[in-house]
Amino acid sequence: MIRVYTSCTKSYLPKARVVAHSLKEHHPDYFFLLVFSDSLPRTFNLENEPFDAVLTIDDMNIEDKTRWIFTHNVVELCTAVKGYALKYLLSMENTDAVFYLDPDIWVLSSFDSLVNLFKQYDILLTPHILAPETEKWEIHAKEIVTTLAHGVFNLGFIGIKNSPEGHAFAEWWKQRLMYFCYDDVPLGIFTDQRWCDLAPIFFPSAHIVRDKGCNVATWNITHRPITRSGETFYADNEPIKFYHFTGFDAGRNFSDLLLKHAEEHPAALDLWNAYGDYLKQHGHSDESLKHWKYEHFANGKRISAKSRQVYRDNHELQENYPDPFAEGESSYYDWCNSVGLLNEDSDSWTHERYELESKYESQIENLHEDIDRIYNSFSWKITMPLRQIKRLFS
Repeated sequence: MIRVYTSCTKSYLPKARVVAHSLKEHHPDYFFLLVFSDSLPRTFNLENEPFDAVLTIDDMNIEDKTRWIFTHNVVELCTAVKGYALKYLLSMENTDAVFYLDPDIWVLSSFDSLVNLFKQYDILLTPHILAPETEKWEIHAKEIVTTLAHGVFNLGFIGIKNSPEGHAFAEWWKQRLMYFCYDDVPLGIFTDQRWCDLAPIFFPSAHIVRDKGCNVATWNITHRPITRSGETFYADNEPIKFYHFTGFDAGRNFSDLLLKHAEEHPAALDLWNAYGDYLKQHGHSDESLKHWKYEHFANGKRISAKSRQVYRDNHELQENYPDPFAEGESSYYDWCNSVGLLNEDSDSWTHERYELESKYESQIENLHEDIDRIYNSFSWKITMPLRQIKRLFS
């Protein structure tokens, strides 16, 4: 059996419904798992959903789960659990292979050719781009920013065969995502993507999928012109297997990249608009889905990005505050409040700065004590007349 999963929170649930529905249109026999790092909506009923099962973060056996969750923002958390879910699916009986698909993907045609690749390979990866750019701005946007900074492969898709090498990869990837799944490009990490730059080195049976119909997106459509024949969309004359609508809600990819492409290839705009209609049918405008369970402290105050990072990087804080979400006296919230970490404008705050200020504050206190001892000493008192005479002559 082929098993497929996606990972999201409530806000992306409509998108997850679209990717599951669209996959089932072509492969109704595939098993689809929803991995959910949030509280399920009160109206959620699996019988009315396109998913075969749900795996919530509460179901996962993760060490120090509360502390671990706190150290991740919403994107990082939904990504960090991907390795755990992959291991979970590979362990299920009758599993031949597992595909991961980002929730903002629309499946448009059969995956049969991808499944056939498992006859020869154990790991399937799709690169962001398949051809070099020529324009300076496109080199910067697509080769430097998209690929060199964020990873050679786009991990909105990955395929893993249920084989010894597939299991070895799953274990390796799971461990990396458990401890190092952060958006920290200066450090060389971008959630799960940069890790898979190493996959072809560590796992010889990893295969780079060069099918232009796979993982089509605004960052590669300049070399994959979108056309349409009836209800079928093509990328450089290849039927699109799945299109990746990264940044759909923000609109940046739409305005900066897609509209430029759509001037010559209006089918790209047709595809974008059709996806928007598809989302509306599955609750995309539902305001009740905007809340994320782990976005606030227990007292309702929003958790700033910096307070997550500081907690993540300081083991002493983790020891002192085993439940960083908690409220009340002597809570991590109170500590953050005392050092100015509760607002998003606290980005200039660093723990190194806090430690430095604390260090100098301690040194200043010690100096005050030394001065007091000098002032109160016998030698200071008996030499006072001499000092006054010296100041007078000066």
